[in-house]
Amino acid sequence: MGLDLSNKNMKHKNILVFGALIGVAMLPLVSCSKKEAGHEKGKQEQNTAAQYDPATKFAVGVVNIVDSKPMGATYTSKDDTNARARIGGTLVSLNVTEGSYVSQGQTIGVISEARYNAEVAAGMANAQQGPAQLEAARAMANKSMADYNRTKILYDQGVYSKARLDAMQAQMAASSAQVKAAQAASVAAQSQAQVAVAVRDQGRIVAPRSGKVVSVPVTQGAVLMPGEVVAFIAAGQPVLKLYVPERDAKSLQIGQSMSMTNDAGDVVGIANISKIFPQVVNGQVEVELTSSSSDHFVGERTNLIVPLGRRDAVIIPKNYVITRQGVDFVRLLKDNKPLEVPIQRGIQTSTDKIANAVEVLSGLQAGDIIVAPQNVKSAVGGK
Repeated sequence: MGLDLSNKNMKHKNILVFGALIGVAMLPLVSCSKKEAGHEKGKQEQNTAAQYDPATKFAVGVVNIVDSKPMGATYTSKDDTNARARIGGTLVSLNVTEGSYVSQGQTIGVISEARYNAEVAAGMANAQQGPAQLEAARAMANKSMADYNRTKILYDQGVYSKARLDAMQAQMAASSAQVKAAQAASVAAQSQAQVAVAVRDQGRIVAPRSGKVVSVPVTQGAVLMPGEVVAFIAAGQPVLKLYVPERDAKSLQIGQSMSMTNDAGDVVGIANISKIFPQVVNGQVEVELTSSSSDHFVGERTNLIVPLGRRDAVIIPKNYVITRQGVDFVRLLKDNKPLEVPIQRGIQTSTDKIANAVEVLSGLQAGDIIVAPQNVKSAVGGK
């Protein structure tokens, strides 16, 4: 038993000695690995410091800019008009639909004319009887005048009495009155016929102005009441409607220009103020603008950058901003190393030296040096 224990102890000692020798042998290797890691880190730092073009250095400063505020405007037309039914009846014809272009006076619908055709026929019949009645009255008047003249001659010869002459004179006067009455009846019949035709023609619904049909709230076959709207028409020049708080409206002027932007903030057009309404409604002033943009939907919204004075701001070129996952960064130069720092971006603007610039609300201050991303060669207006 003693011999066995001695052998076990010897084996254990040999294992410990072998492990110690391996540990001593590994020390140079571990030291070499740490040196290589430090060398790689230093190399990466050198590469990071070299990842910018010195020509793109931009000194951040404070610039006096036009103070502006983004607001929403709506496309509409200068004049809105409605085509209405002037008489009641069944709409037997409808010639337009949403999106149709109509000219002033164009027939866009017809109300049933059956009822009014009968009135027109009666009026025309009465008008045709008028001339015949007038001719009969004139013939009677001519006969009465001839009888009076003959009676007058015989009265002068002493054949007829004064009473007979007076009777012939009264009959002649009555005949003349009948002629005048027939003339008035003829004119009245013609007027009645014209009124009947005009009423029938009012069954034709016409466009009061040239423009684009925005909405047609009725369908063919519907029974309409007088004054009911058949079509809404956007007439006149397309314009933008903007509602500005009254405290900001005081700084606006007719003819003033403002930028139109898309959802990304890029400028897509220019709008000019054409009219400022002199009334405040619910704390807002209505402003009308003309734009250089193409045709739009009526009621379509767009973004405007409304100028409201001047103020100081930190401005940098827009192409120096890096956006990742909704967060904006710039490459700030620290100890000759570009470090990406987050910023809060403000409005898009332009200066004398930077055509496409953005305001930085936080993250940078005057005196900082930034550099452009690797795909940007130089800064517009940079120093």
